[in-house]
Amino acid sequence: MVTENKYTYNHFAKPADVWKYLALCEVMRNEQPKVYVETNSACADYHLNHTPEQEYGIYNFIEKAKIYEGLSESVYYQLESSVIQENKYLGSPALAMRVLGDTVDKFHFFDIETAALSNVIAFANRNQLADKVEVIKQDSIIGVLDLLPKLPKSTLVHIDPYNIDKPSTNGKDYLDVFTEASERGMKCVLWYGFNTLEEKKHLGDFMMDKLSGKTIDNLSCIELIMDIIQKNTILCNPGILGNGLLTSNLSNTSASTIEKYSKSLIDLYQNTYYNGFKGSIYRDILDIKSAKPTNKKSISNNLRRPKRGFKMR
Repeated sequence: MVTENKYTYNHFAKPADVWKYLALCEVMRNEQPKVYVETNSACADYHLNHTPEQEYGIYNFIEKAKIYEGLSESVYYQLESSVIQENKYLGSPALAMRVLGDTVDKFHFFDIETAALSNVIAFANRNQLADKVEVIKQDSIIGVLDLLPKLPKSTLVHIDPYNIDKPSTNGKDYLDVFTEASERGMKCVLWYGFNTLEEKKHLGDFMMDKLSGKTIDNLSCIELIMDIIQKNTILCNPGILGNGLLTSNLSNTSASTIEKYSKSLIDLYQNTYYNGFKGSIYRDILDIKSAKPTNKKSISNNLRRPKRGFKMR
C-alpha cells in the first residue's frame, strides 16, 4: 500500500482521477477487451491521507455520488467505495484488474518507476492474476509503439501521460501512440490535463492538427474544467484545473455513458470549494474532426477570464 510521501507519485485520488477513472471503468466493463495496455501505470493501490486535493476529489465524489444520475451505479464508485472506509484507494492498474479479471488474456503495464511496478506485481499476486500481468520498465511511447503490431484489434489502450505533446527520443509523442493504435482499430482512452486557458487552446490545436484527415471511428473529446481557470495564471492547484478524455473506436454504449457521467459530475461539483476557491466545473466537447468546439465556451472564447472565479473571504 502506497502513501503520498513514500513514492514520487502524489496525484492519486485528486479530481482528475475521478473523471478519468469514472469513464475508464465503464469503458472496460462495456468493451471487455482481451488485452489491456496502460502507458503510465503508477501504483495499483494507495493509502489515503485526507489532503485537501483528495477531499475535493475522491471523498467529495463518494459522498455525493448517490444524489446524481447513475453515479452510484458506476463501476468506479462501487470499487472505490468498497475500500475507502479503510482509507484505501485503487489506482488504474487495480481498477483494471478488478474490472476485467481473468477475462483478459494479458495486461501490459508500463512505467519508469521500479517501486510502482513492484506495487502492481504485488497487487496482481494478491488477486491471483500474476500469470496475466506483464510490467515493463521503459519509456512507454517507444515501448507501446513497438508492442502495437503484436496486439489484436480487441485491445484497449489507456494512455495517461503527463504531457501528450512532448516527444520521446524517437520523435513520437503520446498522441502518435493514440493515433496508431486507433487506426489499427483498437479502443483507446487518452487523458490530458492543463492549468490555463492558453494551455487548453494549445492542446486543442495540437490534437486537431495531428488528427486532421485521420480515419478513426467514434472519435470523441470531452473536457471538464474548473470555473476559476484563467488565461495564463494559476490561482490554485488541486492537481489540475482542467482535463480531457480523447477516445476512439468505442461502442455507442460507452460513448453515451461517458457523456452522461460528464453531465452528472458538473452537477456533483456545484457548491463545492477547494482551499477557499469555488470548485464548480463546466464542460467543453471538442469536435476534433471539424476543429469546432460544440460548447458555447469554446476554445477561442475561453481565452477570456471566467466571471465566476473568486475566492471566499
